[in-house]
Amino acid sequence: MSKLIEVAVSHFNAREVRRMEVPEWETTLYAKNLSLEDKHKWLKRAKGETDEYLLYAVIFGVTDENGDVVFDVGDKHVLKTSVDPEVLSRIANFVLEVDAKTEEEREKNS
Repeated sequence: MSKLIEVAVSHFNAREVRRMEVPEWETTLYAKNLSLEDKHKWLKRAKGETDEYLLYAVIFGVTDENGDVVFDVGDKHVLKTSVDPEVLSRIANFVLEVDAKTEEEREKNS
């Protein structure tokens, strides 16, 4: 490996797991660090459907404090039809790092 690729891999491996408070659910969720391959798999599985992609981000990208997934594919229909879409969108964006600021950084800027 070239020196730059080693630095890039080291940076990715050293990233901290991010956390998000979800007051509506009275819980804290965590997002694992995603590779481009993870995102590609979800996009392929979603067949270009944005709502499906966001659901897969929630299903496969959210963990508990121990790194265990909290949803599975069997939860997809219930998440899609019976859960607040605003909360799901917020969680999906958190997983996908649309807004990479931490909660602490957001509070400082408030």
